[in-house]
Amino acid sequence: MNVCFATTTLVATPSWLIRTTTALALGAALILSTGSAGFAEDLPPGISPRGEATDFVGHVARINATDAFIDAYGKLEDDHPVINLNFLKFRPLRDGTSYGKYGEVAGKEIAAVGGGIVHAGLGITDASEIYGFSSEWDEVAFALYPRKRAYIQLQTDKDYQLAIPDRVAGTYRRMLYAISDGETIFDATESVLGYHENGTLTSVEKGNVVLSEFLKFKEDGGRETYMEFAKAFEPMLKEAGGHIALSLNAEFPIVSQDYWDHFVAIVFPSREAMETLLTSDAFLEINIDRLNALERNLAVAANAAVLTE
Repeated sequence: MNVCFATTTLVATPSWLIRTTTALALGAALILSTGSAGFAEDLPPGISPRGEATDFVGHVARINATDAFIDAYGKLEDDHPVINLNFLKFRPLRDGTSYGKYGEVAGKEIAAVGGGIVHAGLGITDASEIYGFSSEWDEVAFALYPRKRAYIQLQTDKDYQLAIPDRVAGTYRRMLYAISDGETIFDATESVLGYHENGTLTSVEKGNVVLSEFLKFKEDGGRETYMEFAKAFEPMLKEAGGHIALSLNAEFPIVSQDYWDHFVAIVFPSREAMETLLTSDAFLEINIDRLNALERNLAVAANAAVLTE
């Protein structure tokens, strides 16, 4: 499956990226290695640099997993399926052509190691600021793997490696995080294990909007305060025709500027329903608890793609 649903607005691609992408196509070993050796050596495994890249090395450090990450990831407990959740910002702006070439190959190779794309959506870049949406992301994709070692195995596949230059050329920034079943906050309708055992996808219909949100709780009672918000929010969401699809443990960063505690996927019947609820007086009243509970969050709203199994 091609998970790229970008629009066609274009901006100029920097000359340094054109030159280095050409070098990669000719077989530059730097990117065709398992990870990105030597990039961001002073950062913990899975944590990517902040700020804008000023050269190609910095660009790659914001996109590819490092060898240090692969080593650390391989040492983690590996007895359950995981989702690697992607937030993608395309290069050129809003144009997923290059990334789509990578996506065609990646979809096949993920399936070959027993995984698959269980959800994808086109990012909404002009959503209301009331909730604190991040408007920079063009696409969201949930990639399911039966075990962490399947993801590591994927990195050594020749066809997958040969597609990595298209990912590098077609991505301005990427946020990739491993999420898994664990202690829930919401009464979610789906789970990572359910996707894996039943071969199901995220349940969405045409016109649905999915809010994907990472949460970092304040150390002093943040989780408990957020749970109070959750209790009040779920009935409101149900009344608006939506539901909580996933409430998961944010397990480990792969390419991320931050560590996160929890992940939630909220399905709304439409963008109008989402914005009506999130700007209502009732929501704004309970949102005080949400804001008081969080040290930070990363929320991306996306128009859901209806995938086929």
